[in-house]
Amino acid sequence: MNILFDTNIFIDVSLKRDPFFNDSFKALSKADGLNINGFILASTFTDIYYICKKNIGHDKTIDVLITLLGSVNILSINKDTLIFAIHSNFSDFEDAVQHAAAELNQIDLIITRNVKDFAGSKIAVQTPTDFLKYN
Repeated sequence: MNILFDTNIFIDVSLKRDPFFNDSFKALSKADGLNINGFILASTFTDIYYICKKNIGHDKTIDVLITLLGSVNILSINKDTLIFAIHSNFSDFEDAVQHAAAELNQIDLIITRNVKDFAGSKIAVQTPTDFLKYN
């Protein structure tokens, strides 16, 4: 199974944000232990750096990113991804790009706290809590 993790999942874990930390951490850990390929977008990686650096500093953020690189695959964003996103029915462009990358890369599931942002997705979308319930 191929799973795309939304940026908010890694931010919750990296910054230990309550009340989201526990389920996000458990979902990432469970995915790592199952026969699952975890993915993020390349842009997610830079978003995590930007947000975490403001909260925990450069050095700790680099440690987070090194750990992240060891646990997920990185999806590139190219012209086809952007064209697909532009022509999608998503109102939020960042979500449109994530969804486009997921569709173009045979992702089976998107895990996010913001399921409503992916309304109309052809790909299954779950919160970390739901992922833990059903897997």
